[in-house]
Amino acid sequence: SLLKSYTSFLGFAQIVAQVDSLRTRIERSAVMEFIKTATEPVYDFSKDSARLIKRCNKPDRREYTKIAVRTALGFVVMGFIGFFVKLIFIPINNIIIGG
Repeated sequence: SLLKSYTSFLGFAQIVAQVDSLRTRIERSAVMEFIKTATEPVYDFSKDSARLIKRCNKPDRREYTKIAVRTALGFVVMGFIGFFVKLIFIPINNIIIGG
């Protein structure tokens, strides 16, 4: 009777150990899934960024000059627009305020 209860206890202990092991594996799996979900966007972004950097090339002199001239032209145009808006609104402001 004692041997029988001991073997049944051992069987129960093995079942408990297996359930505990399964629970630990499930918890680890959930943690690993969470870590994967959290780090996957960063990994994908870094992978895409590395691919972009590899495909990029430095502009040659002609292309760089073209970009610089167009950028300078944009600054000049925006400056003239701002100047003329200010030029138009100074008299209007004086009329409104009555200065």
